[in-house]
Amino acid sequence: MLSDPVILRFADGSTQILTGRRYFLLDLFSGVCGGDLSPTEAAQLDLIRQCVAAEEPGGGRMIEAMQSLMGPLDEPVDGSIGNFQQERSQGFPLAIDDP
Repeated sequence: MLSDPVILRFADGSTQILTGRRYFLLDLFSGVCGGDLSPTEAAQLDLIRQCVAAEEPGGGRMIEAMQSLMGPLDEPVDGSIGNFQQERSQGFPLAIDDP
């Protein structure tokens, strides 16, 4: 069973539609939190990271939750598959120095 589509909006005015199996957003959220990602899921997370707004079924806010966990986009993503996976593999800092 397919889920309702999610429409991603980008700064340049373009849009991208994400679709997937039922609960695919939950699977992507799990990937953001450290779960395994397929190349397709990594590419979808790259798009989610770049978007500036999203329209989700039922007014959901999963895209915003994922973006907050992924952090800011420091460098432009070149669109190649696996950017998110590569960044995630570098890990989070173990401690933050507070002066």
